[in-house]
Amino acid sequence: MSVCVISSGLLQVAIIEELVVGYDKSLKTCKMFNQNDDGKIEPPTTLLWVQYFLAQHFNHIGKHTVALEYINTAIESTPTLIELFLIKAKIYKHAGNIREAARWMDEAQALDTADRFINSKCAKYLLKAGLIKEAEEMCSKFTREGTSAVENLNEMQCMWFQTECALAYKSLNKYGEALKKCHEIERHFVEITDDQFDFHTYCMRKMTLRSYVDLLNLEDVLRMHPFYFKAARTAIEIYLSLHDNPLSDDNKESQADNANLTDKELKKLRNKQRRAQKKAQLEEEKKNAEKEKQLKNQKKKKEEDEEEIGGPKEELIPEKLAKIENPLEEAVKFLTPLKNLVKNKIETHLLAFEIYLRKEKYLLMLQSVKRAYSLDPDHPWLHQCLVRFFKGVSDSKDMPEAVQTVLKQEITKLFGESDPKTFNKNFLSKHANSIPHRVAAAKMMVFLDSSSEGKAAELATSLNESLTDRSLQTCAEVLQALRDGSLGSQQEKFTESYRVSCHGLYPYAVAFMPPGYQDNTAVTTNGDLSPCDHEDLPNEM
Repeated sequence: MSVCVISSGLLQVAIIEELVVGYDKSLKTCKMFNQNDDGKIEPPTTLLWVQYFLAQHFNHIGKHTVALEYINTAIESTPTLIELFLIKAKIYKHAGNIREAARWMDEAQALDTADRFINSKCAKYLLKAGLIKEAEEMCSKFTREGTSAVENLNEMQCMWFQTECALAYKSLNKYGEALKKCHEIERHFVEITDDQFDFHTYCMRKMTLRSYVDLLNLEDVLRMHPFYFKAARTAIEIYLSLHDNPLSDDNKESQADNANLTDKELKKLRNKQRRAQKKAQLEEEKKNAEKEKQLKNQKKKKEEDEEEIGGPKEELIPEKLAKIENPLEEAVKFLTPLKNLVKNKIETHLLAFEIYLRKEKYLLMLQSVKRAYSLDPDHPWLHQCLVRFFKGVSDSKDMPEAVQTVLKQEITKLFGESDPKTFNKNFLSKHANSIPHRVAAAKMMVFLDSSSEGKAAELATSLNESLTDRSLQTCAEVLQALRDGSLGSQQEKFTESYRVSCHGLYPYAVAFMPPGYQDNTAVTTNGDLSPCDHEDLPNEM
């Protein structure tokens, strides 16, 4: 039944494409929808909107080069239509080049600087491209004067901006700044909960009891909101990373480096540091003078807000957040609301497993994988969790007897009588045609037996056309796994060949560009990156 539905859908898409492409050709030749039609001549804007539609159509089906050809033609004919630049930015985004997408979204915003929607959209693209300062400047065009854009957006509880900021800082490995944004979002939900008390006497006086009961019911499930889930997931992933790779002390590193210098070199270094410190101090004084007025206004409003909410709050300092002593405990604080309210998302239980794995809480690990298994037993991430759980229980020797008995009974229900390698092999044979499942099985092959690196890499890097679920994101994850050692530590030969193959499939994607492409980007006359000569000239999405 599902195959018939898919085939029918593909046929409909093909018919629509053939029909509208025919409109485009006919309008170019005779300015009518049909060359054999004796109807009236269509206005020039008809061809423009046909090209606009075709650009979106080819973008949707993944033919980004064709989509760019249509949208570029439309822009050449009407370079003042904002919608065309929006679609061009979207095409580059879907093709894997968010930097170029942000550039074209900025072009759209420049055409109408008074449009708040375009301003917000441009800021979001800039954040996805990692251009955080530029995004703040973009938002400052619509925020209150006298305060910084970041502070004003925080006061207004603009959580889409803070969520994107957290993801941008995370991608730049600025974990402290990212955690600050996550905690700010968490505080917004606390404030929303506290605000219900302001309505109590009002609702009693005005007898709006039904609306007040609806508000109370909302408060009970408030943290089901997607904004909280995104912030919580980002915070948990960062805390897991900080637990696995704690940030080192910069002072200790600098002392170790200085110990290897001669007296003369050390003297030069100190003089250089003094000059840099003096220059930074002068710049800081200028900034302080400019911000003094802003800080007074912010402090006054902050004090008023704190009086309403119930006392001052601890200041969120990025450096302190990134060097927390117990990152797993902080992760649990974000996880608890998800376990209570977002049980229908498998990511909730898989994140819980990752935390409990590091805390060596085997019963809670079992609880997490069983809940995830009930939602999607064939999920690739769940498979990796199951294999690690299976092996962890098998290797553990300090487990209480009662716990060991329970775990053995449950493991038998989940895995049968097989061992981890057999379980992984059966999973692979069951999902041999799915790239995400093949990658998960390949990672577990290396996890269980490091000597299987070569076979695992061949399995994960296959791009055969018969395989399903191939996407830009999946291929980027495979390339990252080759680089970070998830598929073995000796994968240099596979890494470059796989990058080249993916670059052929996704010529605009930044993830598959050759090293140094940003310094030698090929630009055509209309500002687009050229997809030709892929190996000689680095191209963007």
